[in-house]
Amino acid sequence: MTGSTTGVSDLLRLVVRLDRVRLPLWLVGLGGTIVASALAVPPLYDTPEKVAGYARAIGVSPVNYLMSGRQAGLDTLGGIVANEISQVAQLGVCLMVVFLVVRHTRAEEETGRAELLRSTVVGRHAATLAGLLYGVAAALLLGAITTASMLAAGLEAGGSLTYGTGLALLGVTYTAVTLVAAQVSTSARGALGLAGAAVAVGYLVRGVGAMEDNALVWASPFGWAQRMDSFGDERWWPALVLLLATALLLGAAAWLTTRRDFGGGLLQARPGRPRAGRLLSTPFGLVARVQRGLMIGWAVGLVLLGMLYGAVIPTIPDLIESNPEMADYVGAGGAAGDALVDAFLAYVFVFMSVISSGFVVASVLRLRAEEEAGRAESILATGVSRTGWMAATVGVAFVAVTKLTVLMGLGLAVGYGLGSGEWDQLLPQLGGQLAYLPGTLAIGAFAAAVFGLAPRLAGLAWAAVAFVALQVMLGQLLGLPDVVDGISPFWHLAEVPVDGFEVLPATVLVLVAAALTVAGLWGYRRRDAVSG
Repeated sequence: MTGSTTGVSDLLRLVVRLDRVRLPLWLVGLGGTIVASALAVPPLYDTPEKVAGYARAIGVSPVNYLMSGRQAGLDTLGGIVANEISQVAQLGVCLMVVFLVVRHTRAEEETGRAELLRSTVVGRHAATLAGLLYGVAAALLLGAITTASMLAAGLEAGGSLTYGTGLALLGVTYTAVTLVAAQVSTSARGALGLAGAAVAVGYLVRGVGAMEDNALVWASPFGWAQRMDSFGDERWWPALVLLLATALLLGAAAWLTTRRDFGGGLLQARPGRPRAGRLLSTPFGLVARVQRGLMIGWAVGLVLLGMLYGAVIPTIPDLIESNPEMADYVGAGGAAGDALVDAFLAYVFVFMSVISSGFVVASVLRLRAEEEAGRAESILATGVSRTGWMAATVGVAFVAVTKLTVLMGLGLAVGYGLGSGEWDQLLPQLGGQLAYLPGTLAIGAFAAAVFGLAPRLAGLAWAAVAFVALQVMLGQLLGLPDVVDGISPFWHLAEVPVDGFEVLPATVLVLVAAALTVAGLWGYRRRDAVSG
């Protein structure tokens, strides 16, 4: 008789085999960013005066509380490093486990591969347990990388271990959250949406609680991890809260597994309308409808991020005054007054454009997901050509990212107006954000080219996003040579608003994007439509 967990070890080996490229990319991209940040921050605060200036400027900032919470020990170098990497590290570990766990649980059921495995000697809970162990291992690895990077930066060992442990346990908790979402939803997209919403709610609840300095911070796993107070009092009992929550969520996931049909979920898909509209009968309309949830989610997140950065702008002169070397981080060395604000704006514009590049890559690579799930074959069996199907998807991605860029600029202008009381920067900030759109389109076109020419190497598109993020955030501090910097399309664009908009590099990037898109379309016409 087959036990409920029979075959876990075999499934886990299969998962590791399938993700032999994906997992290292996550760890190298996210871990590399954390390592580079941890090593780059200490030289900026090499005197007690600079450390004290950081504590005065950041330790009372409501925007910092919202984005990074109330980090303990801001009057120490370790606390500063922890505060600077928290936003990327905490959100990064949560998103990493969400994507990895959904890929090997709900997505496997949706595509039918899990049913084939269940026909062998595999227990009912084996896939869930394998997903749990995989997510836990990924979170522990990132926690270990973070701890090692802090130790390499010369930070205190106890605080480094506490921070890395809290980060890993946060990832473990959201692994359990994702497993619950996989039982509730009937689709991988739905599970990603539920788990992603849980991450967003937890992050915002912690941020609001930190701003108000009240007990609301204890209503979020982000708050529990941060209340371990690394580089401060270093309390370990909040780790028990994270473990208890994880255990309860895992129990709920196991119970839900026995209460649903295989391939089904607690939330059933809502039936659609009996007749499709005219636009929905076209490839472009169908793609836009399928990706509507993705676009809305990214739009809300990027508008909020733009508002946060806009609210930070008025505080930049005071922060730089307390530590002039911080100006080098945003490429504003030697600047003052309005020039300093312009340099920070240029950094924000390109940074947000890099983030939106993640959306355009995800949108374009839905082509590969549709192929692997077999849905593309059903569409191509009709009168829709391969070129028309791919062109519609890439077109939707480019139109959507253009709209997102406009929304980011508007969010930045609104945040700036709320923070400074000045509302005359709407058009300049909107135009500044649009100035970096050609770089985003080039990255999206690269994803299209990879899909069309070498779909098995689709992860290269995400590697490109990780590289440009590293180059934008730490390129100057790391002293990368021009030949390396030049790989990033954003490096070739004018630094608006520090410099005036230059038509030539923007036009060249648009032409490069067009050429890459055409190459992808050509490759898709010539290759196998399923395996590549």
